[in-house]
Amino acid sequence: MAAFTGTVHHSMDAKNRIRIPAKFRTGLGKEYSFIIGSQGCIAVYPQEVMDERVAKLNEIHSGDPKLLAAKRKILASIEQLQEDEQGRTLLPASFRQAAKIQKEVVTIGMGNYIEIWAKEVYDKANEELSMDEALALVDF
Repeated sequence: MAAFTGTVHHSMDAKNRIRIPAKFRTGLGKEYSFIIGSQGCIAVYPQEVMDERVAKLNEIHSGDPKLLAAKRKILASIEQLQEDEQGRTLLPASFRQAAKIQKEVVTIGMGNYIEIWAKEVYDKANEELSMDEALALVDF
């Protein structure tokens, strides 16, 4: 599987559709899933990666109501959105609202998945950590 890296700035159209940038689209394959991600983004996973993550969730059989609520919330938010004939994907209102996407979008590679951010939210989150801090934090 290809590693997703890099950043692409693009826009959502007036009908709330986006195109997955070509540099990321190939690595996603024919089937991929969207989920409301952490920190204000939308995460998009190739199906094989999503299947692995769902398998981990399926191991939760606990009577712990909090764990079951987390499992329920996560699984309920996963969507396989379809592209139209022009390669555009309609972002549901719940995804747009969670990610605060209005027009300008930043899509970034995150190794085995991609993240879609509202430009303003991404810019704010990205300035909170310098490159030196990032490199030191993960010992890169």
